[in-house]
Amino acid sequence: MNIIILSLLILSYSLVLGIIFAQVLLTAPVVFKVLDDESASKFLRKIFPRYYLLILLISLISSLISFLWFELFDLYMALSISILAFIGYAIIPITNFARDRGWDNLFKWMHNLSVANTIIILLISLTQLVRIINS
Repeated sequence: MNIIILSLLILSYSLVLGIIFAQVLLTAPVVFKVLDDESASKFLRKIFPRYYLLILLISLISSLISFLWFELFDLYMALSISILAFIGYAIIPITNFARDRGWDNLFKWMHNLSVANTIIILLISLTQLVRIINS
């Protein structure tokens, strides 16, 4: 296996993990401590579409690399991340709509779906990273 191709795939999964950890450990906790509710809401409504789009873009690169040089399983894993990132991006307007209307049950469901997407993306990325490094 070409070391450059292998390094690009490792970098892709590492970037996805870094984005998730930065969002979960750095950005989200600080936003609610530093900003008032309205400012926090405005900030999060700007950052989350970019968050999911960036993960989607990186996972599409991983998908292409996996398609060209790796096994079908690796392609499926990369495409799974792409689909989950797209779903996370697509539900943002519904989540915001529910929040604005005070539809707490729908908001909680959409928020939990977003959290679940992020956790699954994290687990797939971590698994793929370990698999690739150990192969």
